[in-house]
Amino acid sequence: MQVGILIIVLFLVLLLLRVPAAFCMLITTLVYALVEQSVPQSFIPQAMVSGSASYTIMAAPFFILVGELMNSSGITKRLFKFANVLVGHITGGLGHVNVLASVFFSGVSGSAIADAAGLGNVEIKAMVDEGYDPDFSVGITAASSTIGPIIPPSSPMVLYGIMSGTSIGALFMAGIPTGILMAGFMMLVVYIISKKRNYPKSRRATLPEIWKAFKEAFWALLSPLILIVGMLSGFATPTETAAVAAAYSLFLGVVIYKEMTWQSLMDIMRNSIKSIGMVMLLIATGTVFAWMIGTEKVAEKSAELLFSLTSNPYLILLLINLFLLFVGTFMETTSALLVTLPVLLPIVKIIGMSTVQFGVIMVLLLMIGMLTPPMALCLFVTSKIGGISFDRAFKAVLPYYVALLTVLIIINLFPGVTLALTGL
Repeated sequence: MQVGILIIVLFLVLLLLRVPAAFCMLITTLVYALVEQSVPQSFIPQAMVSGSASYTIMAAPFFILVGELMNSSGITKRLFKFANVLVGHITGGLGHVNVLASVFFSGVSGSAIADAAGLGNVEIKAMVDEGYDPDFSVGITAASSTIGPIIPPSSPMVLYGIMSGTSIGALFMAGIPTGILMAGFMMLVVYIISKKRNYPKSRRATLPEIWKAFKEAFWALLSPLILIVGMLSGFATPTETAAVAAAYSLFLGVVIYKEMTWQSLMDIMRNSIKSIGMVMLLIATGTVFAWMIGTEKVAEKSAELLFSLTSNPYLILLLINLFLLFVGTFMETTSALLVTLPVLLPIVKIIGMSTVQFGVIMVLLLMIGMLTPPMALCLFVTSKIGGISFDRAFKAVLPYYVALLTVLIIINLFPGVTLALTGL
């Protein structure tokens, strides 16, 4: 027990010293192997290799590549234009367009940062040019970017599915109603703020204009359909579907939209390799870290501690929610998943919650963390694009916490919301 406490303390100290999460897990595991003489040190590199050499894990690099390809294939402005003709006529027009464009883009990139950076450059400039305050423009852009990892495809959902043994297809389907709820409540906040500040709206688009915008965005909108149909039909595994989506994204950028150059392709591959390397290192070190946690029975002891405080499953779920909300404020999503899931998953199973439902809850909590200091990566990206201070961006995003926390409460208390489509 003492060894277990010491290694957890060491891990937390390394995190507070701003050591990268992958090295925190590796150093902690190495120290554990040195203290526990019964553990052969050669086991650690062997476990790292075997943990990352998995056919299922190959889905993660492919989804990262898909996101990078889609971000550079010329689809951003087409999705924005299509969203504009659909909802631009509502009070606070471009605010609603911002949210709907994020819904469309989430089916392409699956990444909050990609959404914030890719769409942010288009959205914030367009909103400011139309007379919207920079703070409002930055706030809604940051908030709507959290929809990206909820609606499929989703890189965090893929990683959660791999680690927990949960169906990735089921996780993707559970994310759809949750993402729609997020968009709906955010648009309600946009409407209320826009009504008070008398923000502009565009004229209602005609049917020919809607049809034209749809045709221009059609190929981009087809991408998530390929992913969902491929997995739900059983025609392809998530890994195979991700590979097909990567090939389709390349085809889209080179042949259909013709906006991808050789230089941009090299940049895409360079960025993808960096991201994939980071994720694979996290997965490799997370494997041995999870083994160490399992050996020391940290999950079981944590469960005993929780159940000694209360046996009420709702209170336990509340404590888990608060814990993940806290973790998400200072850890990147992938790192947070790898560190916390081995401990929390057994507890979730004990209280009888579906691992699919918990997957959506966990990802949403970590997305809220992406808007919350000190990390708040989405806020850093959008505030930089909008040219305002981080403090101003944080104040602008506060109303959207109400929308996100409302959705969080709904999916915690009503499993049917997230599980409605998983039967497919």
